[in-house]
Amino acid sequence: MKPGLHLNRSLLILSAAAAVLIMLSSCAGLPDSTGTADSQNGSASPEALTDIQMRLLESAEFYAGTTKGPMIADDRSYEFDCSGAMLAVYYRAGIDLEKCYTGYTGNGVKRLYSSLRDNKLIFNEKLPSVGDLIIWDNTYDRDGDGQFNDYFTHTGMVVDVARDGTITYIHDNYRQGFIYETMNLNDPHNPELNSPMRMRGSPPAPNGQSLAGELVRVFGRAWQLPKKFFRKIQS
Repeated sequence: MKPGLHLNRSLLILSAAAAVLIMLSSCAGLPDSTGTADSQNGSASPEALTDIQMRLLESAEFYAGTTKGPMIADDRSYEFDCSGAMLAVYYRAGIDLEKCYTGYTGNGVKRLYSSLRDNKLIFNEKLPSVGDLIIWDNTYDRDGDGQFNDYFTHTGMVVDVARDGTITYIHDNYRQGFIYETMNLNDPHNPELNSPMRMRGSPPAPNGQSLAGELVRVFGRAWQLPKKFFRKIQS
């Protein structure tokens, strides 16, 4: 799949979300469910997603196509970069990821990682869940030393996992804005399944690594953060 807005996929996601929200509108709280696609069953069905995962899908679709900031989420305004975009998506869905920054150092991606690590919500799997944060390394030469040693350089969010392992995610593409793109950790070197991720102008990476599936570090299940990170959504 080529980089850009995958409109057909996003419309399918939004339609599924709307149907499930109508069906579950009377359920204030759902049991915890990972909604993870496994290697046999493929993509999690809409019925397997929690209420917060559905809200994250809707929030992502709300911002899809944004090309400049700031990103407004109710009473908050976020800088239009990769971590700021995730803060906006999550805040609009009811989770205040900015609380993850407290007590940690580094850029926004590193702070999110550190908080999720300390809450035991970091994992490394080939098939993540809808709503999971994705953390990439070496998406650009941040320190300008020409080496492949730049960690916690980018983040995005999983919005779909197909039966063949293709993951659709949404993120701030530095050239195209907040868009849907894809990767497949079963076939990370395939440019048909993995969108370009390493920023143009950065020194060539070892072994030519530049695709989304090649540069993934870990996933973080931020939608399962403790209750103190959740907030009441404005009507």
